[in-house]
Amino acid sequence: MNIEEILHANLTDEQYSAVIDDSRNILCLACAGSGKSRTLAYKIAYLISRGEAPESIIAFTFTEKAAESIKRRVAEALHKFGLSENIVGAMFIGTLDAFCQKLLGDINAKYRQFDILDQNRLVLYVMSRFKKLGLQNGQGYFKRIKDFTDAWQTMHNENIALKDIEQYDEELFCRLSCLSELLSNDGYMDFSFAIYLAVQELKKIDKKEGSYIEKFKYLFVDEYQDINPIQEEFIKTLSGFLDMLFVVGDDDQAIYGWRGANVQNILTFEDRYEDVKVHKLLVNFRSTKAIIETANSFVQKTIPFERLPKEIRYHQNGNIQDLRNLWFQTREDEAKWVAQRIKSLIGTTYIEYNPDGTEKNRRGLTYSDFAVLIRGIRSQNGENKDIQFVNAMRELNIPVKTSGEGGIFDRPYAQCILSIMELLRNGTGVNRIDAEKCFNELVLPIFPEADKNKYFKVLQEWYSNIYAPTTSARRKVYPQNFLHQLADALNLRTLKDETALRDLGLFSDIIKDVEQTYVSIDSEWRYREMLNFLENIAQNYELDSVDYISKVDAVNVSTIHKVKGLEYPVVFVVDLVNQRFPGKRGQYNGILPEELMTNAIDRGAYGNRAEDEARLFYTAITRAERLLYLTGSEIHPGLKTKKKHSVFTADLKHSDMRYDTSLDILADKIEPVPRFDDNELPTDFSSVKSYLTCPFMYKLQNIYGYNAAVPELFGFGQTTHTILERLHQKYKDRIPTEKEIFDIVEDTFMLKHVFPSNDPINRPGSYERAKNLVHEIMKKYVDTYSDDFCRIRQDEARFELLVDEALITGSIDLLLKEDKTKNINAAEVIDFKSMEVPDGLEEFDWREMSLQVQLYSRAAKEVIGENAETGYVHTLKNNKRVEVPVDETAVKNAIGAIEWAVKGILQEDFPMRACSSNCKNCDYRALCRQEREPFKRQELPPVINTPVGERVIAAFEEEDGEF
Repeated sequence: MNIEEILHANLTDEQYSAVIDDSRNILCLACAGSGKSRTLAYKIAYLISRGEAPESIIAFTFTEKAAESIKRRVAEALHKFGLSENIVGAMFIGTLDAFCQKLLGDINAKYRQFDILDQNRLVLYVMSRFKKLGLQNGQGYFKRIKDFTDAWQTMHNENIALKDIEQYDEELFCRLSCLSELLSNDGYMDFSFAIYLAVQELKKIDKKEGSYIEKFKYLFVDEYQDINPIQEEFIKTLSGFLDMLFVVGDDDQAIYGWRGANVQNILTFEDRYEDVKVHKLLVNFRSTKAIIETANSFVQKTIPFERLPKEIRYHQNGNIQDLRNLWFQTREDEAKWVAQRIKSLIGTTYIEYNPDGTEKNRRGLTYSDFAVLIRGIRSQNGENKDIQFVNAMRELNIPVKTSGEGGIFDRPYAQCILSIMELLRNGTGVNRIDAEKCFNELVLPIFPEADKNKYFKVLQEWYSNIYAPTTSARRKVYPQNFLHQLADALNLRTLKDETALRDLGLFSDIIKDVEQTYVSIDSEWRYREMLNFLENIAQNYELDSVDYISKVDAVNVSTIHKVKGLEYPVVFVVDLVNQRFPGKRGQYNGILPEELMTNAIDRGAYGNRAEDEARLFYTAITRAERLLYLTGSEIHPGLKTKKKHSVFTADLKHSDMRYDTSLDILADKIEPVPRFDDNELPTDFSSVKSYLTCPFMYKLQNIYGYNAAVPELFGFGQTTHTILERLHQKYKDRIPTEKEIFDIVEDTFMLKHVFPSNDPINRPGSYERAKNLVHEIMKKYVDTYSDDFCRIRQDEARFELLVDEALITGSIDLLLKEDKTKNINAAEVIDFKSMEVPDGLEEFDWREMSLQVQLYSRAAKEVIGENAETGYVHTLKNNKRVEVPVDETAVKNAIGAIEWAVKGILQEDFPMRACSSNCKNCDYRALCRQEREPFKRQELPPVINTPVGERVIAAFEEEDGEF
């Protein structure tokens, strides 16, 4: 088929019109379930098919998960056009803040070693430096921390200059200025600050030619209705240099005004941009006619002047449908009926269809097909609002996952670990009697295989770590090590309970956040601060779900905000009573001067309006595919006043709407089978390659979320690589002098987890020795490989490998040799490592590094059109460059090994593959029984071609090293 035929075969007429439009500024209004991701993907693939350079394309998504989904769709579209999926690697598809950090890194490579702090880690960072910031401890401490971090983020999100705060609140100005300086010095930035800095850099560009944005031509923005002011400032500024801006969104689903999103961006797009073309995707492929017409009627009637006009149409009803608006006498009655209705529907035949209406698949409904949505779950006083629904389901043995259970510290496994850690809160109050009581009464009931001797040994070691006399040198005390040692003492490896393993994996992830910002807990107050943070997690830590990994066949009880972008065959929107949904009105109550927040307050940002609640209700009901139940009740526990119908449902009508509570059968029952969720597909090469060493290690890392203990000189490799990049960035066509090398190292070197000496001249410590080592490494590198700086350009690119439906991504280091006219005449793949290897190549395990270089070499050919005839691993510590086979056979075997791993991951085949050579260097020994289990499948992976010959993958290594 030609391009036109491919487009018409895969797109509707509306989608097709948006894809082929070459207008300067395009607004694509896409209703719920209208195929906006498909449209976006085909638009990008269409540009490539017309000869546009893939590196000219930028696509911003709301989340990293959304970016992975778009990448997969682009890869599929490229494949249909007969193009390689590796082309995706040359584009930027990701979040706006990630692009800003990349842009800053292109301007100055030092930003590539900055850590990005999310909401949780920013709170932790401020806690760890609260004295320097002038914040007071004591009552209300956590609220002060939260108010302060909110002010920092809101200031940037609203594009408020720091200096403007001084005239209204000098104290706040000083504290925010101090935070800015601390973040910069320590090598951190949060999402809002990264975008703010990038805007300042963009505004310095006079002309595109010769600038850092020269290669970009097309900008795509998904979920445009959720863009805040600083993001829009970046988009508008950048798009002014480009050939096309293509934004996709739905003003009816603008539900993030409470954190600064400005729906006016999409409502006034035609007024603010020139030469605008509007396309409307108004066919909802997700929901039934009754659901769509109900949603249409509601939003048009409720906010007619706060939305762009559009009439959404349905595609098909499917084999089952049900729409009900129900009112119960008590909340217990409401919850019991919801549970009974779920039970009655399990196994109901559910037919999934292809876009052309033909049958794709039929299966029985299973628990993960159901969502129970509630406006707000958390309760300030008393039990959470989901408790009756959760209890009613559990009484019927219905598995349920809920974001209302408060998190891991409301369940026994993490509670137990935290109780052990609490034993060391006060150095003067610890004793063996209390520790033994904790072991007998708390530990053994939860961890019956716990080893008491190891338990006491761990407590003694960590008491010494925390309370050792203070000296001039800081100690490196990392709580992740504490967690691993406790896991070993409690014999966590013997547990078979999935909930326990997941909970403690999330505990490990939270500890990683602590370590990223606290650096060390080597004093009583730092340790106590960590405990205070952990104890306040349920109220103050932003967790997406207690079921941190979503791969659980259970009914999802959730707030509406957390299911944005998702869809379910069956949806219950519950607790639809007045003063709960819609919720109460609210407005900004932060600590930034009100004079600077006028624009935000006027548009209702950081608060709650009736219009916001209407959009939230619309978003809730459009999550439903076939069955939608709207429920409320009159009498609620603990309340004397009877509740009334929500104004949203009191007058909600449709000819197909039912008001009865019968548990009728809608279709024949067949075997319940969970739907395949492409969000569960592996995406990261670094994680996939761990499967080749030990599938169980992959499971611990990527399914349960465990993190390795912090190694000595953590971050040394990153800062060494960053310094190398800065040398190539600054000295593109000449060899740097020794003084210039020295200056780059001094300006860039950063180790967040190693403390500089208080007397670096007379008593240099690990930090100074590491910096001196980098000086020597860079001098030797420049002396030995000076040709790398003569008509050579170093690039970092991405590679993408499509395996079945999974798109595996990684990064690639290229040295591109140019002739005098700047044309590339050769490409070498060089994987720089900060380590050293033995002189005898046979003494080192080259498998993992060989695999990387071989995949990179394939990407070099497909991404930049250059055939990398040579590939190397360059170990910087001993300045050694070792050639890796990159011939056709070697590359084919590398691809085959990754394909084999991905198939194993998708089949959930995670056996332990213990052997001495693998286990002795494993970071997860405390969590593993170290057994040798068989694979479920018989298929064997290809061998890996290394500098010392063919080797089997590590998962098939036997004790004697033979296959």
